Amino acid sequence: MPRFRIFTNDRGKVRGKPMYSCLTEVVAADPEAARRKCPPQFDSPAYAPAVAIHWPESTQSDNEKLWLKEHVAEVN
Repeated sequence: MPRFRIFTNDRGKVRGKPMYSCLTEVVAADPEAARRKCPPQFDSPAYAPAVAIHWPESTQSDNEKLWLKEHVAEVN
């Protein structure tokens, strides 16, 4: 089964955009099944919804790579 990393919005917002960090790595059939493994205290409504991204990078779609760049990368 594929591996995913679950990202949670524990970094607040930068210029109105939720910033995320990796909470954990899980094995699941698909991104939605992976996201359901996120502990509820780290998901909405307390934070922006958790996101599951394929891992390692070589298995990520272009959309996943773009999301990581926008929501995880350091902002200068």
